[in-house]
Amino acid sequence: MVMDLTALDAILAAEVSSRFDHRHINKAVPEFGPGGAIPTTENLAAYILEAVDPRLPRGVCVHRVRVQEDRDLWADVYGAHSPGERPGDLAG
Repeated sequence: MVMDLTALDAILAAEVSSRFDHRHINKAVPEFGPGGAIPTTENLAAYILEAVDPRLPRGVCVHRVRVQEDRDLWADVYGAHSPGERPGDLAG
């Protein structure tokens, strides 16, 4: 399935860029604030997947989110295996 890239850009801007770009994550994103999750690359990738995937049109899902710290250090989080499933769903 495909989707309009302008719509995808808008979702990424709202869910990723506006929350993280040039921001102190522990202060700007409540989920990573006091008492919240530690902002590791793994947790950031999982957060982005969980924020973006539900906003996609029916039939479209995230395959992978990669947060890369440098050339040799990154975390990958994979989404649902088929459209309509959501992270955490058990595959049959």
